[in-house]
Amino acid sequence: MKPYAYEENGKLTGFEVDLISAAARKLKLEPQIVSLDFSALLPAVSNRQFDVAAAAIGITEPRKKMVDFSDGYLAGYFGVLTKPDSGITSSVASVKGKRIAVLQGSIEDANAGTFLPGADIVRFPDDNSADLALKNNRVAGFFNDFGPNLGIVKKYPDLHLKQPITLPATDFPAGWAVRKGNTELTGELDGALKQLVDDGTWLKLYKKYFPQDPVPTGSQLPPYTPKG
Repeated sequence: MKPYAYEENGKLTGFEVDLISAAARKLKLEPQIVSLDFSALLPAVSNRQFDVAAAAIGITEPRKKMVDFSDGYLAGYFGVLTKPDSGITSSVASVKGKRIAVLQGSIEDANAGTFLPGADIVRFPDDNSADLALKNNRVAGFFNDFGPNLGIVKKYPDLHLKQPITLPATDFPAGWAVRKGNTELTGELDGALKQLVDDGTWLKLYKKYFPQDPVPTGSQLPPYTPKG
């Protein structure tokens, strides 16, 4: 899920890895980072296998029935990634009847019917499977977060991929998922996030991993509150 979490030179890195590690340092804790399929994250936290899930997990009411969330720390854009000859334009209506990939269990998956009415939604367990389906013409587009889609564009330069449709995701911020009822840890994470915003760490990491995105200032900085 580049730029959120990915492997580079045999080591996990990315915005999520660096931010949760910085939060842990504020709490004088040593993080132990483990990668899982996205759909397995919340069950693993709920059953006490892990303390926190950090993977750009949008805060939604259905998810809040399984886990608790910290304050929102990341909001951006969704994008529909396509090949130039897909027939998909900047009009949302252009996806009608087309096979569109989504990451299973993602916020895009949960809201695809609202954002992309009429599209034939195809679910994949991870970004690699979805972008390979796009490369091999099994789907016409990949509805994903804007930032990771930019990484896929760089991954396949010969395909000349583009994102003709972009949609704001400010009402769907990501938060750290914590076992339900673990209010102490949730509160500590909220406090750590505030420190990371106040001392500039959050903005430094944002600029590093999202260089092509707008730079938030003032009231656009975390914490974010989900709406509905």
